[in-house]
Amino acid sequence: MPMNHRKECKMLRPRLSLVSVALSFVFFALASSTVQAAEKSNEKIKVIIDTDIAEDIDDILVTAFAVASPQFEVLAITVVDGNVQARSRVARKVTKLFGHPQIPVAEGYSRSMPLKDTTYTGFSGGVRYGEVAPDEEGLPEPSPLRADQLVAQLAEKYPGQVNLVTIGSMGNVGHLLVRYPEAVKKLKRIVTNGGRFVGPEDQSIGWNLRYDPVAVAMTLRSRVPWVLLSETTSRYAALRLEDVDRLKNARLPSTELLSQAIHWWRTNKTDATSRPHVSDLNVFAYLMGDWIETKTGNAYIEIGPRGKLPGFRVEDDPEGQILIGNLIPREKAEKLREIFMQQLLAPPGN
Repeated sequence: MPMNHRKECKMLRPRLSLVSVALSFVFFALASSTVQAAEKSNEKIKVIIDTDIAEDIDDILVTAFAVASPQFEVLAITVVDGNVQARSRVARKVTKLFGHPQIPVAEGYSRSMPLKDTTYTGFSGGVRYGEVAPDEEGLPEPSPLRADQLVAQLAEKYPGQVNLVTIGSMGNVGHLLVRYPEAVKKLKRIVTNGGRFVGPEDQSIGWNLRYDPVAVAMTLRSRVPWVLLSETTSRYAALRLEDVDRLKNARLPSTELLSQAIHWWRTNKTDATSRPHVSDLNVFAYLMGDWIETKTGNAYIEIGPRGKLPGFRVEDDPEGQILIGNLIPREKAEKLREIFMQQLLAPPGN
C-alpha cells in the first residue's frame, strides 16, 4: 500500500469513529423519541364532560361511552341548565353503573349568562327522563365544588392536557371564562357540539348555542382553541332498533339504565323518534382522531332583542380562529357506531 494512502487511512479512522458515534447517538435519539411517541400514543385522552344530561337521549349515551371507553380519562362531569340537581343524579348513576363512581360530578348554572342564577323550580321529576335517578339512594356524593371551579382546578392540575367537551348549554363555560380567566388559558381545547352548518344556505344556531348566546360570544372572543362541530356531524351513527335490542338483551345494570333512559325519552319527549340519535358523539369522535375532517374558519353570532333567536353562521377561512367539523360519511359512521356499541355493552371494569 502506498505511504500516502496509509496516512489518509489513519487520518480517516478517527473521523469514521466520530461519525459512528454520531450515528449511534442519532439512532439512539430517534429510538428514544419513537418509544416516547409510542408511550404518548397510549396515554388516555383527558376530558371533562359539560352536559345537560337528562334532556335529550344522546347525552346519557355518549357520557356512558366516554366513561366506559379505555381511550378516555374522564376527569369530571359538570351539568348545566335548568334542574342541575336532577341532572347530577343521572350523571352520578352513569358513573356508578359503568364502574367509575370516583369521577366527580359538579352542578353548574341553571340560567343563562345575563340572568342571575337561581334554583330551578320546574319539572320536579328531573328533566325528560329524570325517572332513572329520582333520588339520591345508592348514588356517589356530588362534588362540593361548582362546575366552573372544578374545571378551573383540573385545568391548573393538568395544564395543556384537558379537553373540555360541551354537549349542553355553554352557560358553565361562560361563568368559567368570567371567574377563572387564567385557568381557562391552561385548557388544551374546548370541543363543542352546536349549530347546524352543512352548507352556506343551511346554517342555523343549534340548541346548545341558542340557550346561552352570550357565553358563545365570549368563547369566540377567548383565546382558547375551539373546535365547533355541527349537530348533524354524527347523523349516520344513530342507533338502529337492533342496537336498542342489544342494550336491552345484555341484561347488565349499566345497559338496563340506558334502556330505561331510552324508554323515558320516547315517553316524555314530544319529538322523540324510534331510533335514538347520538349527535353528541361528534365531540368524542373528533378527539379519537381520523373520524372527522376539520377546516379552519370563523363563527359569527348576533344577539338581538330578548325573545329573538340569535343569528349564527360559520365560514371557511384559512386564517380563521376555530376548527369547524364536517359530516362523518355514512360508511365511517357505521363503523363508529359499532365501536360505540361495543363499549356500551362491555361489562363495567373490563
